[in-house]
Formats: sequence, structure tokens, C-alpha cells
Amino acid sequence: MKHLYAITVMICLTVFVLSTVAMGEESPTYAERLGFPEGARVVIFHNDDAGLSHESNEASFRGVEEGLITSWSVMMPCAWVPEVRNYLKTHPDTCSGLHLTLTAEWDKYRWRPLACVENHPGLADPDGFLWDNVKLVSEHASADEIEAEIRAQIAAAEKMGMPISHLDTHMGTVFATEEYLMRYVTVGIEKQIPVLLPGGHMTALLKEDPELGEKAAAVRVLAESIWASGLPVIDDVHTDSYGWNSPDKTEKFIEMLQAMKPGITQVIIHATVPSPNFAQISESGEKRGGDLNAMLDPKLKQAIEKEGILLTSWRELIERRKKAR
Repeated sequence: MKHLYAITVMICLTVFVLSTVAMGEESPTYAERLGFPEGARVVIFHNDDAGLSHESNEASFRGVEEGLITSWSVMMPCAWVPEVRNYLKTHPDTCSGLHLTLTAEWDKYRWRPLACVENHPGLADPDGFLWDNVKLVSEHASADEIEAEIRAQIAAAEKMGMPISHLDTHMGTVFATEEYLMRYVTVGIEKQIPVLLPGGHMTALLKEDPELGEKAAAVRVLAESIWASGLPVIDDVHTDSYGWNSPDKTEKFIEMLQAMKPGITQVIIHATVPSPNFAQISESGEKRGGDLNAMLDPKLKQAIEKEGILLTSWRELIERRKKAR
């Protein structure tokens, strides 16, 4: 594991030198580098939290089959993962990644690490569940333990025969420390699984998290190392929709798309079918239902066509990366 970490650092340093030499030249977007037309605005409508509940799964399935969802990611420690596995058996072309889950934030519904807690005690709270917030994770779990849990979740998906289109992170936990981030990227490069790390203009992300601005250059260098390893990279991530507290979000999504810059943007949603059962997990059912309603709304599809926006998935990006220089 240590030698892989060192290799990743060396790649980053090399790319940093090259990027410094090329400074001043306007770089093409990752969309263009992956063969999309110049100036193209390309979107991944990505649903987090598959496997969390039956309601989350139902929304993911409907969003892919009937709506605009092009990708989802699975929370491997959660109880409803087998339902996702069974779906993927009959729908093998679905873009299904892993929502690397290092926290368990709800009061009534908790889940445990997949790595052995006896060997990795920093992953779990006194009750043996994953910590309920990112700060507690960063205070207790070492980078070695985080890497062990990442690998355990990948191994669990592989054992179940589940395809892994990419890796991303529940509650942003892998971005909590530089050490966590490097392990996340290192595992992705080793396993040749794309990782969610924007490397382009990051317009939406920087608007949502201005403090990231100081680290944006370093993030771009790290993203370029991911590209150099043969994996695809995207330009931007939009995470704002979880804060839209409404069952009708279509107009908000249309406004977001109209303002979108060229490049590949992953729009993260949390589509769920609201129900009394899900209300026992979280009070967020209504706004999660708003994400699903928007993904099924013909008005949003019409707006995408009018704006000339292209939809893609991590599966498509993987194939495009094989052909890119």
C-alpha cells in the first residue's frame, strides 16, 4: 500500500511540473479531452444513496428507466444492497458506482464498518457503528483504517458480482484530510476504477464551497494525475440540490443548467420515494422526493434539449478515456 501511495505522489509532482511549464495556455475541458464537441456542456445526473433503503432503490430504478438519472452509487454497509445487486443482475449495463460510506448519520438506522473493527477500531463509535459525522471520523480513524474500509467495501461489491463504474464519497468524508484523499485516489488508480474528483473549472463547486478556492490548484494537479493513470476526469460537481427544500425542484434544476459552464458536470441528487418508512430514517423524504419528481418531469427533459446539454455516465466516460490521448 505504501509504495502505491508513493507512486501517486510522484505522479502528482511530475504533473505539477508539467502544468507549471504549460501555465498561461488555456486548457481544453475534460469533456473535450474525452471527445465531446468543443464547448459542450455534458451532465451526469447522479443519484447518491442507493442501497440505503427500498425507497432509495425504487427511486434509483425509476430514475434510470423512466427519467434522467444516468448514474448512481451504492452504500455497501447498508441493509438494502442486495436489492440493488439483484437489479444489476438483470440490468448489467446500469452505471453503478460505490458511495464509499464512512459515516452513519441517522439516529434510528445505523450501519457498521465492513472492515474488521478489532483490527481497525478507529472506524467505529463505542456502539460499533460508523461515526455519525465527518469530524469524528477524522479525529479517530487513521488513513490506514480509511483505506482498509474503502478496500473492504470494494471487495464486498466484487464478491456480490456488482459492477463498479466509479467511486465517490458519502458526506464527503474522503475529502476530510489530505491523507484520506490520497488513499482514495491511490486505490482508484490501483484498481483502475474512476474516482469522483473534479479537475476542471469547478465553477459550481467553488460557488458552493468558496473555501475550496485555496486548494483548487492542488486538486487540479491531483485530478491530472488521475487522468495520467488512464482514468477519466470531470470538470465540475454540483451539490446544491440537497438544500432545495421543496417537492418541486424542476425550475431550480433548469436555472442551474442554464448557468452551467462547458465541460462535464456531475449533478448530485438524492432521489427517494417518500414513505412513512423512510420518514423513520430521515425527515428529508419530501425534498428527496423533489429530486425524483424533477428527474421524471418532461419539462426538465425539454429544457435539456433546448439548452443542447448532453447526458453521459461514468460507464461512457470510461470507454471514451480508452480512446483519448
